[in-house]
Amino acid sequence: FLPRLKDHLLGCILKDKFDSELQDFSDEDRDSLVIVNNLMYEHSVLWVNYTTYDLWHEQDSINPRTQPDIMMVSHETDELCHPYWYARVIRIFHVNIHHFS
Repeated sequence: FLPRLKDHLLGCILKDKFDSELQDFSDEDRDSLVIVNNLMYEHSVLWVNYTTYDLWHEQDSINPRTQPDIMMVSHETDELCHPYWYARVIRIFHVNIHHFS
């Protein structure tokens, strides 16, 4: 579990572009990423701040128990692909990390 988690986190930190394929990083790359106190936090609700089309600040929530369905802009560039991705949030986690490059 930990190597795959670190691969995911390194992919988010180091890549300029989203790639749906999980990249395998070397052990040396993984060692450059430290999870603070080896703790992963679980949350019941994720609060998202955003700016609306008319430049107002808004806030929304994602709750896996009551509002688990989300929609986001697709990163796929193929003309035949749908412009949005749809997902259902099962659980919400976060980790604090230090990356030494």
